[in-house]
Amino acid sequence: MPGRTVAGVDWAGGAWLVVMNEDDGIDCTVESNLESLWDANAGFDRILIDVPIGLPSDDDTLAKREELDSCARSVTGRPSSVFPVPSRDACTAAGDGEDYETVAERNRDDLDKGLSTQSYAIAGAIAEIDEFLRNNEGAEQRVMEAHPEVCFRGLLGEQLEHSKTSARGIGERLSALDGYLDEPGATLGRLCRQLDTETADVTVDDVVDALGLCVIAGRPEDDLMTLPETPSLDDEGLPMQMVYWSDESLI
Repeated sequence: MPGRTVAGVDWAGGAWLVVMNEDDGIDCTVESNLESLWDANAGFDRILIDVPIGLPSDDDTLAKREELDSCARSVTGRPSSVFPVPSRDACTAAGDGEDYETVAERNRDDLDKGLSTQSYAIAGAIAEIDEFLRNNEGAEQRVMEAHPEVCFRGLLGEQLEHSKTSARGIGERLSALDGYLDEPGATLGRLCRQLDTETADVTVDDVVDALGLCVIAGRPEDDLMTLPETPSLDDEGLPMQMVYWSDESLI
C-alpha cells in the first residue's frame, strides 16, 4: 500500500484506539480526541471507525438508522453487538456531561424511545465524531462508520461462532485475518505490547477490532461495500452506512 495511510479506530476505555497502516507498517496509538488524531496525521486516506455516523433526529431519520442497524444485526447474527443509536441532541447532551436520566429524557423527546445504558456509555463518543465531521468539510469522505463484527463476518466468509471476549473468539477473528494480513497473531501481540496501559483501559478485543477495521480500510476503494447497499443521509447530510468488504455481498 505504498504512499497510503489508513486506520481502524475503536472507542476503548474512554479514548480512541488507533491502529494505523503506513509505509513503514502497522502501528498503534491512543488519542484523547479525534481532532488531535486528525491534526497529527493530515494525510489519512481512509479511517474506519466503530462509532455510529449518521444520527436520528426525528421519526424519518430514526427509521433510516434502524434499517441500517437491523441489517447489521442480521448479517452478524449477534443482535446485542449493535446498540440502538441515540438522537443527535441526546448525544450532544452526553458529550456535554449530562447524566443518564437527562440524556434518556432528551432521547424520548426526540424519538419517543428510551435509552439503554450501553447506548448512553458511547453517546459522548458519538457526539464527538458527529461534531468533528460537521466541522471538517470533506472529512466524511475519508472517515466512515464500520462495525468490526460485520467486517470479520465478511472476511471469514461465514458467521462468527464465539464472542470476541473469549480466547476462541480472538482466535476466530485472527483466522479471519489470515490471507489479508501477514502473521496476524504476531501483529496483535506486538500492538498490545506497544500500548501504554496508563493511557486508557484498552482490552485485547479492542485491539483486534481496530486491527480488523484497519485491514478493511486498506482495501481499494472499488472493493468497499456498504450496509445497506444504498445508504440514506441524516438531516446533516452524513451517510447512514457501515463499510465492509467480502468476496460476496452480505445482503
